[in-house]
Amino acid sequence: MNATLPASPLPLPQLVRSHYHYFPSSSTPSSYTEWRSARATYYAVAEPGDPVGGACGYGDLEKMGYGKATAALSKVLFEKGQICGACFQVRRVQDMRWCILGTSIIVTATNFCAPNYGFEADGGGHCNFPNAHFVLPIEAFEKIAIWKASNIPIQHRKY
Repeated sequence: MNATLPASPLPLPQLVRSHYHYFPSSSTPSSYTEWRSARATYYAVAEPGDPVGGACGYGDLEKMGYGKATAALSKVLFEKGQICGACFQVRRVQDMRWCILGTSIIVTATNFCAPNYGFEADGGGHCNFPNAHFVLPIEAFEKIAIWKASNIPIQHRKY
């Protein structure tokens, strides 16, 4: 008997990796796009066993193989969900005080960072239009910056 699995809500990448990739700054494979400016913050899951699937509908990201190498993107970057499953290389720039020098990470877009119009875009509304913003799990954030940095300038490019 042939069993068929239900279709995924959105297509998953062919290869999912749950570990982080580090690239020296000089690494420029031809599949990269240009570096673009954005900011990044982090979140810490209150209950580690709670699956957080995100707006892209991937379900339990740990079981799906994404691990903590994921990101929620602001409206400017999310493209109404068309960006789901895209991979981004992210690196810390500018104020290097809390930076982990020479590192970058690869994360997969799995969620939407909703705007908070109770705050100004530059005063707490990190994901408000017109901000380009990544919200990373603290485990990913701490690969490029020390948690005390909180809201950091980054550069990103599609991988």
